[in-house]
Amino acid sequence: DVTTVPRALYKVGYNWLGSDRFVEDASFLRLNYMQFRYDLPSKILKPWGVKSMSFNLTLNNVFCITKYSGADPEVAQAGYAPATDNSRTPRAKSFTLGASIQF
Repeated sequence: DVTTVPRALYKVGYNWLGSDRFVEDASFLRLNYMQFRYDLPSKILKPWGVKSMSFNLTLNNVFCITKYSGADPEVAQAGYAPATDNSRTPRAKSFTLGASIQF
């Protein structure tokens, strides 16, 4: 009868209302995009008959530093409605490696 845990109700009562019971700090630091490029010096390429050569590396969603216990701390909010996590899949990490050669 005396507890701090609310009783479980489904589609009745007040359990569907927004609550601060499970609110936590979702502060985060995210490195979202990074790009590196390296051009080889022309004096190295000249003996092979190459005018220019470059390599590039692009990284997306490199890291996210947070103490948030959910999958992704960046939760969209719609108007004045409370923002809810809904356990969505976190953003995927990806990288692209490329080369450019000009003869």
